[in-house]
Amino acid sequence: MADINTTPASKSTTTNQRHSTRVDMTPMVDLGFLLITFFIFTSVVAKPAALKFLLPAEGSPTPVPKTKTITILPDDNNSIICYEGIANEQPVIHHFKTSDNGLRNFIMDKRKRMSNAGISPDSLIVVIKPGDGSDYGQLMNVLDEMAICEVKRHALASRDVYDKELLIAGH
Repeated sequence: MADINTTPASKSTTTNQRHSTRVDMTPMVDLGFLLITFFIFTSVVAKPAALKFLLPAEGSPTPVPKTKTITILPDDNNSIICYEGIANEQPVIHHFKTSDNGLRNFIMDKRKRMSNAGISPDSLIVVIKPGDGSDYGQLMNVLDEMAICEVKRHALASRDVYDKELLIAGH
């Protein structure tokens, strides 16, 4: 706040009056607190966010029934290729674009069919196999769909020979 000079004015009319040289530091303190607040805020916002990534336990792999699996192959040009079951048994291939809700509808339909068959929809396992043409944003979109569709079990894997043959036959 500004200081109020409470000293009585002198009655002399001298030309050499001394003025107070006291500087009000209130705006400087306000600026200091604003800077401190700004740097604390930017350091909190700038913290990197990471995905929780769990690796499977060591040992032999657990067999999974093909009725509970979906494989998603993100490909170039924002296209997604999906199939149910195992690639070496020539499954039905479904093509989707990243921009539409085709993948979400496909997963929700699979969960509904599992529920109608008496299988818990939470036991659905989705294997995501990104290819050389897919990018990071496309993978994040697929992982977002896993969260939206409440898929509890999903894994990242590399494409095998059967997936590559399936892609060649499907294109």
